[in-house]
Amino acid sequence: MQNFIARNRIVVTRWSFALVIALVLFTAPVWSPDSLMALFMKAAGFALIVLGVFGRLWSSLFICGYKTKKVIQDGPYSVTRNPLYVFSFLGAIGFALVAQSWVILALIVAIYVFIYARTIKFEEAKLEDALGVEYLNYKANTPRFFPDLSLYKSVQQYTVTVPQFQQAFKDAAWFFIGYGALRLVDMLHQSGVLPAFVHLP
Repeated sequence: MQNFIARNRIVVTRWSFALVIALVLFTAPVWSPDSLMALFMKAAGFALIVLGVFGRLWSSLFICGYKTKKVIQDGPYSVTRNPLYVFSFLGAIGFALVAQSWVILALIVAIYVFIYARTIKFEEAKLEDALGVEYLNYKANTPRFFPDLSLYKSVQQYTVTVPQFQQAFKDAAWFFIGYGALRLVDMLHQSGVLPAFVHLP
């Protein structure tokens, strides 16, 4: 089961988030659109989405083309072994905040932990086989997920694999498309065009 989820994480993630999409479409927040809570959640959510996008691009800059070929230990990979997943997690939290629902936030966190805790373990085993002792040393000295900023180090120059980095830009665009879709749904709810059957905190 764990290996199936890890190997098919993108498909599993999409199906899991279909439930989240349904909640967003047919529910609405309990607070009014102009309340301080609503304004705070939307602003904080957008900030986290932007951080997630640029963090993913920063991480992709270092890893594209090198994932199973060498141990990357600079930039974001110096403070956490999985910066792409860390920034994706921040972006996912951002979406929940833009949706203005603690229930949706809890659901997204649960889905993310369920899928990506397994994915990270699966990928680490593959990297251990591919990269050996060097990866084991890196693993022993760098946090798996939560960054330790005191470990940060970088380099003056770095060779980037351009085609894969360009794909990272395309992937990042979906974060902004998702944000736009959430704002559109919110406006449709407020105008009454799209009915909300339940109000969620």
